Amino acid sequence: MSNFKTYLSQLGHDFISLSLITFVALYIIYTIVIKLHLRNYNSKYNAKPVHYKSFRLYSQSLISNSPSKKEKKFYIQTNRITYFFNGILVTAFIIYILICFR
Repeated sequence: MSNFKTYLSQLGHDFISLSLITFVALYIIYTIVIKLHLRNYNSKYNAKPVHYKSFRLYSQSLISNSPSKKEKKFYIQTNRITYFFNGILVTAFIIYILICFR
């Protein structure tokens, strides 16, 4: 147990490692959320969205020209999830820059 506490205290002082771990954790959480979102769509409609690709932001023209309302809703929700996690990543990056150079 004391080994674990020592490791956490060293990690707390090493901002580069802490920021790397934070960014990797956010990436993993984002990937899980997107995969669950796609799985929910697949199980609900028994189909995969036509233009689905991982880590993609969908343009307004693709959303407005998509063949069904369910796909439009999926693309809009996927964009919101991606913007949310990108916002968290940018905020975390700014916080770590401020902490490192204060």
